Amino acid sequence: MGLSGNSEGSVVAGPWAQLGRRAVFTAGAYLLAAAVVVATFIALKGRVDPRLLQGLLGYFFIASMSAGLEPGTIKAAALAGASGSAARDVDVRAALAASALKGIAASPIVALVWRFADPHIDVAALMSTPGLCVAGFAATDLRVWLDLDGRHAAAIWLKQGGLAGGLAIVAVLVWLGWPLAVAIGVSTVARLALAATAGVWIAAGRGADKGKSRASMTSRIIGLFADHRWLEFAGVSLVAAISGGADRVFGLRYLTPEAWAGYYLIYEVFSKFWFIPYLLGPILFARRVAEGPRSPFIREAWRLTAGAGLMFLIGVIGLVGLAPHLPISSLHLPLGLPTGAFAAAVVINSFVQLRIVELQGAGASRRVLAATGLCAAASGALFFIGARTLGAPGLMGAWLIKSVMELSATSLAKRFPPPVV
Repeated sequence: MGLSGNSEGSVVAGPWAQLGRRAVFTAGAYLLAAAVVVATFIALKGRVDPRLLQGLLGYFFIASMSAGLEPGTIKAAALAGASGSAARDVDVRAALAASALKGIAASPIVALVWRFADPHIDVAALMSTPGLCVAGFAATDLRVWLDLDGRHAAAIWLKQGGLAGGLAIVAVLVWLGWPLAVAIGVSTVARLALAATAGVWIAAGRGADKGKSRASMTSRIIGLFADHRWLEFAGVSLVAAISGGADRVFGLRYLTPEAWAGYYLIYEVFSKFWFIPYLLGPILFARRVAEGPRSPFIREAWRLTAGAGLMFLIGVIGLVGLAPHLPISSLHLPLGLPTGAFAAAVVINSFVQLRIVELQGAGASRRVLAATGLCAAASGALFFIGARTLGAPGLMGAWLIKSVMELSATSLAKRFPPPVV
């Protein structure tokens, strides 16, 4: 699917046609992930020890966080050629090897975060961290490749469907009485197998040259690491994970098992609104690279997000008002004014995500890294204070402050001239 058009009408029609197809699969994958969390919460609440449920939901958080980290291999390749089609020339096997090395390098940090957040987690479960990171990194890079190749349905289900399936395996095995560490190991192997199969399928479809020497493969991997732009993408992703994941790190560490489970369920359900920037982001990135700042798609993406955000907020306000009379009241979820604040934070953060992708597509990842980096330390402090003083409501209020702060920072970053590369 091309990245250019002969008129504004054709230019807009192309990405919006992509968007319609992508929306169906994105919504399905995101609803599946939310259904796994909700079903796990309902099925295991009262059936297992609250500490085990806390540990299981803590694993869900770590798995999602590691899958959300951006290796940046193929995004950097796309910018290197000044065209979204440049990524299609990347050796897929070399890209996967580079992603695996990055995942292994990141795994000790992820394991430390996991251990800090949940001091009760088994060492055996922590041993799966390298596999979690490799599976997540590989799926993310392959998703970028598939998106730039126009195969949006495959991209969505490889990334989100694979993650949701992995979480479902763990939940079912724990429900059947398997030890958590064993269930995590089985799920990790399944996700690695999926990523490897997808990589082979893509490489075979490209007709990859099987006669390349080992030295040639090594040189390709080195070349992918040599493009410094992947560090900028990875840095932005890491900062986002730190500032956006600190709520669950401190929540898992300091909240009671019951409070943590309630907060995590609300977070997982409400944050599925982010399927909109997740839906728009890859196409926005490709259009920004190909068409520049005047792309009509950028303006329409913001309008769509604003309209959906308004409907989302109205729905949450109605839910909070009717909560005492609904069946969900038996789950003892922390519904109230802080929940409304969190819903507003989710919508505002959607605009932050669009702004970040727009700046990255303009080759301004350094400005994004600087803007989000300045907010990360403040966000960590906000979530720490919120968790320790007010519990789950404190975390929700901290989210609103964080989102407003990041939108302001990324909007200011857009006004500065792009760096000379």
